[in-house]
Amino acid sequence: MTMKALSVHLTDICNSKCSFCIVDSPFVKDDSISRKRVSRFLRDNAGKDYQAVNIHGGEATIRRDLLDILDEIRELGYPTVFLQTNGRKMARRPYAQELVDRGVSLFIVSMHGATALTQDRISKSLGSFEQAVQGIRNAKELGAKIRTNSVVCRDNFTEIPEIVDLCLDLGVDHVNVSALHTAGTALRNFAEVTPRYDEIQPYVFEAVDRAVRRERVVTLEGFPHCAIPGYEKYMINWTENQFKMLYRTFVFDDYERMMDASARVKDERCGGCAHDASCGGVYKEYAEFIGWDEFQPVTPATPAVTA
Repeated sequence: MTMKALSVHLTDICNSKCSFCIVDSPFVKDDSISRKRVSRFLRDNAGKDYQAVNIHGGEATIRRDLLDILDEIRELGYPTVFLQTNGRKMARRPYAQELVDRGVSLFIVSMHGATALTQDRISKSLGSFEQAVQGIRNAKELGAKIRTNSVVCRDNFTEIPEIVDLCLDLGVDHVNVSALHTAGTALRNFAEVTPRYDEIQPYVFEAVDRAVRRERVVTLEGFPHCAIPGYEKYMINWTENQFKMLYRTFVFDDYERMMDASARVKDERCGGCAHDASCGGVYKEYAEFIGWDEFQPVTPATPAVTA
């Protein structure tokens, strides 16, 4: 079923300093995203059959007016809210309760380590792992749905299966594993954080297999299809999810089309691949710095011969 939603980037600021942040939050000093602009975007699109508002940042929960914005979303008649978060402030049960009471039904929580050692090192924020774990527990106890997102990087790729196990043990409803988007702070730290697809492949496959064995929902995001042979069916199909996004001062009517146009590239070999129509390609910085040698077009299956 197609999901039609608004997507609102509320802030560039974050209370963590992740080594691969695509927003470049660790280097942002001032937040220029005004409440007035956010309110105008919400008002202009009210009553147009949007099924949800997806809130993200930076870290949206550090905005002092977040609860007021959630109230406005509800007053304008939007059915529900998705909140992308590192989960740290949700470790305070009363705050998690406030978010649920104001219509947040799905929390999309970043989980980048199976241990505090890994996650706190990636986030450069002591205690972030324990806070995220407690935040997930609180939201689940309050009846909300949880989807986790785990970005595969050099610091955690061998741990991806264990991250999935942890999330499922916590009762997470849906685990998502994302390829590293080589922009923002990830671009600044490219050599430090970016693994090759061929070295992370077995760990990503094992992570998916563990979720499947436990009969839980698992998806992959941002991977070129030829880098995950046999697992393409787990890729999120963004063409079924139409997001209109407010990002800083820009409005993108179709987020996925914008990503295809500005963030990802294809090589001439992609034209002969069986997945060309459905694959978004490779993040452009990855192609520039690492190249195309590991990517091979998938040959369309030969039709069976019938008598």
